[in-house]
Amino acid sequence: MKTVTRALKASLCALAAGGALLAAAPAASAESWHWISRHDTWVGCHTMAVVDFGGWPSERVKCEIEGTWSPWQTYALYVYY
Repeated sequence: MKTVTRALKASLCALAAGGALLAAAPAASAESWHWISRHDTWVGCHTMAVVDFGGWPSERVKCEIEGTWSPWQTYALYVYY
């Protein structure tokens, strides 16, 4: 049990350190919005934004409708850097 607890603490510390580094990176090189990925649902787009860019400031990550709205709409994930 101690081994699992230590491994969990180490991984959480690594995630926190990585998030802190990601949060600082976009501010230093902000240039324009870059397309990252396409998703079938709004929820899927925001889920990937949180998973991939959770440590970034919210004004640097966005999900938008691609093209004009339709029942089979896709959503694009953009990052500002």
